Amino acid sequence: MRSRIWLTLLAVGPTTALAWGDGCEFRADRAGGVDAAGVEKVVIRAGAGDMKVVGRSNAVRVEARGTACGSTQELVDATNISVRREGNVVYVETELPQNDGKWNLGKNQSAYIDIGIALPSSVAVEAVDSSGDTVIEDVGALSMQDSSGDLEITRVARLVDVGDSSGDLKIERAGSVRLRDSSGDIEVTDTDGDVVVSIDSSGDMRIARVGGSVRVEQDSSGSMRVEDVKGGVKVDSDSSGDIYAGRVGGDFTVAADSSGSIDHEEIGGKVSIPSNKIED
Repeated sequence: MRSRIWLTLLAVGPTTALAWGDGCEFRADRAGGVDAAGVEKVVIRAGAGDMKVVGRSNAVRVEARGTACGSTQELVDATNISVRREGNVVYVETELPQNDGKWNLGKNQSAYIDIGIALPSSVAVEAVDSSGDTVIEDVGALSMQDSSGDLEITRVARLVDVGDSSGDLKIERAGSVRLRDSSGDIEVTDTDGDVVVSIDSSGDMRIARVGGSVRVEQDSSGSMRVEDVKGGVKVDSDSSGDIYAGRVGGDFTVAADSSGSIDHEEIGGKVSIPSNKIED
C-alpha cells in the first residue's frame, strides 16, 4: 500500500502510538479517547489523511491518536481529532479547516491528519473516509464508504459491507462480504460465508477460498477469477474481460457476457454460460 506517511500502530496498553515520516511543514500531535464499557459500535468520520483502525481483545477504551499536518501553523491549529460517546455508540471524527465554511484554502495550502484508532475487537465499526489509504484489522463487523485511496481489511468476524470509489481493495478473512466498487483492483480471500459484488465498474477481481457462495451482479470491465468456493458462483452481467471459475462446489452460471473468454474447471454442479461462449 502506497502511503504519504508511514503509519504503524504500536500497542501501549489499550492505546495506540504512531511513527511518522516526513511530509508536514507544520505539525502537532492530536489525541482523544473514551471508556469502552458497553460500547456496541464505533462511528468514524475521517477526512484527508491515512487511517489505521485496530481492534484488540484487551482494549478497555476507544483511543484515537494522530498528527495534524498543514502548510501553515494556522491550518494545523484548526485540525483536530474529536472523540465522544453517546450511549453505546462512540464517534471519532477528524476536523479539517477545508471542511469548515470559515476557511478558504489557497492553491498551495493544505491540511490533513493521519489517524490511528484502537478499540475493542468485538465492536462493529461504521466508517466514512474521504481520501488517503486505510487499514482496518480485527473488528467485529464493518460498514464503510471510502472515496479514494487503497483499502485493506483483515480479520472481521461478521459482515464486511464496503462501498469504494477508487483505489485497490483487499479483504482477507471475513465472515461475509458485500461490496460496491467503482475503480481499482479487488481481492477477496478466506471468507466464512457469502461474497456479493453488487457492482464493479473497472479493475481486475480475484475471489478465493469462500465458505459460502459468490455472486457478481454487475461487472463492467477487467478480468474476473473465482476459485475454491464451497457453494455456487453466479455472474449476472459482465461487459468485458475474461472470466475464470475453478474448484466450485455448486453451480457455475454466467447469465450475460458481452466480451472476453469464459473458462472453468472442477465445477461440482451445473454449468450455464451464454451459448456463444461454449466451445465446440
